[in-house]
Amino acid sequence: MSDKLEWMNRHFVLLRHKTLNDVCNIEGYKIRPDLLSLFADRTDAEEIVWKFADAERWKCACELMAYMAHRRAAVWWGYRCVLSLYEELQEVPAEDRDIDSIAASFEPTVPDFAKVEPPKPDMTKVNKILGLIEEGKAALNEMKQAIKPEIMAEAEEALRYGFDIFKQANGIDPMEALKKALEFEKTPQPVDPNSPIFKASDQLEAQLQTVRKETLDTIHAVLPPKVPAHQKQVSDDAMQAVYRWVVAPDEINSKKALDIGNECPDTPAGLLSLCAFWAGGNLTPDSEHDQVVPTPAGLAANGLTQVLLMCALHKGGTRKLKERYEHYFDLGVEVLTGQSNWDESLAAGEAPHGVETFSPVPSEKAAEQKADEAGPVLYKRWKPTNGDGK
Repeated sequence: MSDKLEWMNRHFVLLRHKTLNDVCNIEGYKIRPDLLSLFADRTDAEEIVWKFADAERWKCACELMAYMAHRRAAVWWGYRCVLSLYEELQEVPAEDRDIDSIAASFEPTVPDFAKVEPPKPDMTKVNKILGLIEEGKAALNEMKQAIKPEIMAEAEEALRYGFDIFKQANGIDPMEALKKALEFEKTPQPVDPNSPIFKASDQLEAQLQTVRKETLDTIHAVLPPKVPAHQKQVSDDAMQAVYRWVVAPDEINSKKALDIGNECPDTPAGLLSLCAFWAGGNLTPDSEHDQVVPTPAGLAANGLTQVLLMCALHKGGTRKLKERYEHYFDLGVEVLTGQSNWDESLAAGEAPHGVETFSPVPSEKAAEQKADEAGPVLYKRWKPTNGDGK
């Protein structure tokens, strides 16, 4: 019996497409060339999803699930993934870089990993080398004593002659030149503050500061300053629009999701709100002539994959990219197998993102009565409607 239950937990029921042929031809799912071997001789899309999971290709599995999932279930899945990201950010908030700090200093900085401490001398080796030097001096003295005095005098005379020629050509005795070279580090030559190189450096830094100011002015003109309170409000509005569409995917909530999503399409919640609109299947929800313009194939699914990617790449949080995709895959399995839906939050009258939306519904009968008054609210036991794709 346990094996049967385990199989049931792995069996997707909330699917828009079952076969790989439908996922590709109807939704426009593209098979990557490097993954062709995993698709060979397989027609069941769900089987390939689990093939990806067994290989720990969580991102690939999530992308295929987004194209084959029932659209309404897919949006709920995305909603839960965004909530998961927000929970991570509560523990470890993302740190936004201050734009004004860009190129604030032109001094080169060496990262910690590139810093190398100077090697410490091995005193054993040092003492050994000093001993060899002393031995060499003693051997040299012995050789000098063994040489005949008249030959030694001629050698010293030749050496003095050579030194005199060097001094005449260079104005300094060779030994003095060597001594100064050895003492250069201890007594470096004074630096001329009026050197042309310093003037060129000042001019270059002034030019860089001018370019920096122009760049920052351009950035500030294009990107207005972020207001945390406004960002949170827009995000809450987007999550609210997504949740309302999931609970009641009518034309009113679809149009609301579009309007809110257009305010913040560069955020996971905003893009997901647009996905909710695209999942509705009609690009003209407020048309006066009831004209329906179908959503392009794969638009909602492609949008959902981008939502998951934005969440996975988001700064801050407690998980890395691969960990997030694995977690999002688990959330998707819960949704597509029917284990996760919005029944509890609807009954409690509070959306999972913490916004009160509906009055608590004490019983299924009361829920049915509310559904009759306000139109279709939710599918009974996640039973998809026929052919509308919602």
